Amino acid sequence: MSSLVLRNARLVFPHRGVVDGEVGISDGRIDAVGRDLARGDREIDLHGALLGPGIVDPHTHIGIYRPAADDARTESESAVRGGVTTMVTYWRVGEPYTDGLVPYGRAFPEFRAQLEGRMHADFAVNLGMLTRAHLAEVPELVQQHGVTTLKYFAHYEGRADIGKDLDSGYFYSLAEAVARLRSEVPAVRLSVHSEDPFIVREATDRVKRAGGNDLEAFRRSRPEVAEAVAVARLGETALATGAPVYLPHVSSALGYARAAEYVGRGADLTIETSLHYLTLTTAAPAGVLAKVNPAVRRSEDVETLWTALAHGGLRCVGSDHASNSRAEKAELWSAKPAFAGTGLLLPLLFEEGVVRRRVLAPESLWGILAENNAKAHGLFPRKGALVPGADADLVVLEKLSTPRTITAASVHSAADYSPYEGREIHYAPSRTFLRGELVADASGVLVAGRGEYLSRPLTAG
Repeated sequence: MSSLVLRNARLVFPHRGVVDGEVGISDGRIDAVGRDLARGDREIDLHGALLGPGIVDPHTHIGIYRPAADDARTESESAVRGGVTTMVTYWRVGEPYTDGLVPYGRAFPEFRAQLEGRMHADFAVNLGMLTRAHLAEVPELVQQHGVTTLKYFAHYEGRADIGKDLDSGYFYSLAEAVARLRSEVPAVRLSVHSEDPFIVREATDRVKRAGGNDLEAFRRSRPEVAEAVAVARLGETALATGAPVYLPHVSSALGYARAAEYVGRGADLTIETSLHYLTLTTAAPAGVLAKVNPAVRRSEDVETLWTALAHGGLRCVGSDHASNSRAEKAELWSAKPAFAGTGLLLPLLFEEGVVRRRVLAPESLWGILAENNAKAHGLFPRKGALVPGADADLVVLEKLSTPRTITAASVHSAADYSPYEGREIHYAPSRTFLRGELVADASGVLVAGRGEYLSRPLTAG
């Protein structure tokens, strides 16, 4: 007998379909999926709502602009209220995250301690490689700490503070280190922020001299060619070393085309885009509030990315979530990049891709946001699957009786603004279960701090 049975649901099987059915849960795991399940100790009637695996957000930033312990509480609230049950957060030492380019053997346990007991969602951590000491730590980070994604910041090359060790040689050595671990830990990945720093710096100087101060000016300061050039170096390095690569936040048609070219040539390259590159352009009414790196692009780029998403070329979508304040985005060039988005990942992409554009079916969207995101980060099939044995991370998505308008308050982040304000959604998460426990519903977080650190790769047993 299951301890909890969720009845009368429209079950969303990622990439496979939607059928009427029920889910049984015991000891934090799914123990049955089907119809006419035996009675459980407790039962919830979902009245025909969609029920799918909890969303895996593969790209967040906890502690980037605020103390990590504070961010953990507020930003994971935004996540679980939006149906995200697993947050993969990028973290690195050095400004603005913490003081000093210290080794991760010392810094990483301290960071974990700030999140544990405060996160409402389960969480994994990707680490940024910045120094030669970090490069030497790669085997330990993967094998002992369960970190399977290691990030290189191409756009920091040449910076005297956090980028003093970073260059093509370091990048090649990091790719080799990742490739050497591949047979032992198949989930290991090299992640790369791909913008050529020297093109960006030259373009930024030119735009500033011309007096630009809007989103279009910011796009020109971080041009599409900077992304494409960096992706090309990444692709060649992946082919030469055999390193498996996760390419985050591809923003442009040109950047995507270059990445797809290397996939076609045999590179083990998983391409991610972000929520904002599918939903915002340089014409966004939010203006500087929508500043992010890489920059939001033009409508033709948005259309190309949607086509790639619908046809499977783009495998993953993340939020690139970061919490900052309106006061920190008063002027374009000094504004902190990025904004809150994790709580909107499911409802806004459902609205845009399923309801409005009709280019994705619910199972396709869940396939991207749950299964693909989980697979790319060593979390599947414990996460991102609606099968017996998987963690009972589940989200209920219901059609609203009247459309809901997005406001800063409705995002439930510490951020006091949202570039998506004024958008309407017709579906919203009404219940979120984490390992079988109802942690959030429409009223808010019901059980706090239940999130656990995920040492990867996870196993199904």
